[in-house]
Amino acid sequence: MKFMWKEKEWYINDFLSTQLDTITYNIKKDWDFVILITGDRMVRVGKSIIAMTVCAYLAYRFAQLHTSRDKGYSAPLNKDAYNMSNLFFDNKDMVEASFKKEKYSVIHYDEGREGLAANKAMQQVQKDLVDFFTECGQMNHCFVIVAPDFFDLKEMMAVSRSEILINVYRKSENKMMDIYKEGVKKPVTVFSRGHFEFFSKKKKAQLYDNFRTTRRKWYGAVKCDFLGDFTDQYPLGEEEYKAKKREALARFQDRHKEEKPLSNKVVKVIQQRSELVNWLKDEYNIPIAKISKRLGLTPKTLYNSLVENDDIRVQV
Repeated sequence: MKFMWKEKEWYINDFLSTQLDTITYNIKKDWDFVILITGDRMVRVGKSIIAMTVCAYLAYRFAQLHTSRDKGYSAPLNKDAYNMSNLFFDNKDMVEASFKKEKYSVIHYDEGREGLAANKAMQQVQKDLVDFFTECGQMNHCFVIVAPDFFDLKEMMAVSRSEILINVYRKSENKMMDIYKEGVKKPVTVFSRGHFEFFSKKKKAQLYDNFRTTRRKWYGAVKCDFLGDFTDQYPLGEEEYKAKKREALARFQDRHKEEKPLSNKVVKVIQQRSELVNWLKDEYNIPIAKISKRLGLTPKTLYNSLVENDDIRVQV
């Protein structure tokens, strides 16, 4: 279907718009929602493009819906629910701004930039977001989260806290083509963007449960609710979007350079402690719980300290 937003016409898949209508209907009843958008474990497949379309459609509907107020006064939920100031590439910036945004705003967060960081940093980002989403219900916002991979998300985010999952993927088609104009056709695999699969709350829970059981990161393990296509369009403006993304990436890289690695002495102490704990555990069958108690640590803290991480960094 087509819809008018910011005096321009945009396209959205009919089945997808119907699912989003459920969110717009319920949000004024003191709900808030989280929508996940992933990229089938790939990059450059259009996650951010469909995210902007989803955000623009929600904002279009939020401007149409009205909420009743005292003395019979009625006003749109939010006349400007989505604009460039609602796009974030930094989780801390998003959290801070969300408290200041008008009710029923559409918040677009793209984790792709922070996905360049070490896995430990990504886990901290997720922890911060889960903590935030646990407390932010009174804002009545709709959050559209672009993440690299559904299976790398914490269960609270992947299952409990999010409403739907839109997984964007790349299609491939084998063709015989004369690509060099030599009069000879050769077998070529042609790739195409603009495709997605939709998972409801129930289906994405099944998908995550299957992953936890099999440890296989496969979106095809559970049949999606429906497949769809999306248009290569930039409701926020292509140049404006890419400029803001470049600026965020530059800030991230500068901050990452400022972080100093642990000294060799500290690294050696950590390694020695890990070797000692593993030796006690393997050679003498001493439980982790008993070792952690002797060290004055919780079992979880000790376990995390034993997990190998090649990019441990602290401010010194």
